[in-house]
Amino acid sequence: MPLYQYQALDSKAKKRTGFIEAENENEVKEKLREQGLMVSSLSTKATVSNKQNLSRDVLQTFTVQLSQLVNANVPLFQSLAAIEEQCRGESYHRIILSICDQIKSGKSLSEALAVYPKSFDHLYCSMIKAGESAGALDIVLDKLSQLLSKQNKLRKQLITAMIYPGVLAGFSLVIIGLLMGFVLPSIEGIFADRQLNGFTSAVMATGKFLRNYWWVYAPITFGLVAFLIYRLRTPKGQLWLQRTLIKVPIVKTVVIQASVARFCRTMGTLQLGGLTMIDSLRLSREVIGNVVLEKEIENAENKIIEGSSLSYELMQSKWIPKMVSRMLSVGEESGSSVQMLNKVADVYEDEIERSLDRLMALAQPVILIFMGSVIGMVMMAILLPLTDVSSFSM
Repeated sequence: MPLYQYQALDSKAKKRTGFIEAENENEVKEKLREQGLMVSSLSTKATVSNKQNLSRDVLQTFTVQLSQLVNANVPLFQSLAAIEEQCRGESYHRIILSICDQIKSGKSLSEALAVYPKSFDHLYCSMIKAGESAGALDIVLDKLSQLLSKQNKLRKQLITAMIYPGVLAGFSLVIIGLLMGFVLPSIEGIFADRQLNGFTSAVMATGKFLRNYWWVYAPITFGLVAFLIYRLRTPKGQLWLQRTLIKVPIVKTVVIQASVARFCRTMGTLQLGGLTMIDSLRLSREVIGNVVLEKEIENAENKIIEGSSLSYELMQSKWIPKMVSRMLSVGEESGSSVQMLNKVADVYEDEIERSLDRLMALAQPVILIFMGSVIGMVMMAILLPLTDVSSFSM
């Protein structure tokens, strides 16, 4: 739906400016006329770009602020208007302003948010809609802010865990490149006209190849990396990556723990927000982030429709830890499934931190051993001929 910028006069002949969304100019004029405004100027603004969408951190801040205002019994439109005033000048201001206009025109909050699926996903809109239906929007917004906070914390932990190994690996490649590109050429003159052992000759030949034919292998390497990145971004590539990661030792543990934590946290929040078990399962599947585990939950969902329990169906899965199904079974028997889902999420969020620490502790020595081995091979190639004193010409 296009956005229009307008200039108008109110009943007291005061100049008013703003933005409004509508299908066409006639609809804009009609909406403004209902508000007692007479249009003097009207222009179309560009559609929403990716830069104007709300990021994860901005969405969390928006939800927290809206939750606080609604819980303080401030009417919804006034709450949104207060947030809109604070974010003027920000790239996402247009979206907040559009939501305000839609609420003012009579739409519900869930309908207004659904216009911007890249900022407010299906899960977010469904929870808001459930809160509106149950008359508990304040509770749902509070739970949503907690959910987003947990999700963002988990995502940042995963990103932070990969920074140090990535920097260390990059530094290792730079050191190896310097050895092959500058150190080896500087000492080749020492071994001129000498019969070298096979190991030294191989290292020297490798260094010479890397220096002389970089224009061949560099574009090929760059092309392969670019193709791999492109491939992994396609649906088939994502599918292959997700299926591969869940089979890699150690990495598999982190993937499963992160997926289980997201699933249980989302499931518990949705049910607390008033959604049914089946609707909660369908929405929670979308945040798992691994196609193998999504399939497990989908199978469980079909069995639950037939009368089975969630804990029993998860017990049949070979990927989901047995502790999850046991804890859920206790919750189902005691009538505290929602609380148990959140406890499971707490347990696995703590486990992720420990698993990430172990993963980083393992990655560091592996990278150092690799770098040390390459450097050691180059040093041995240099030192071996120097130990053969008889080979030097007197």
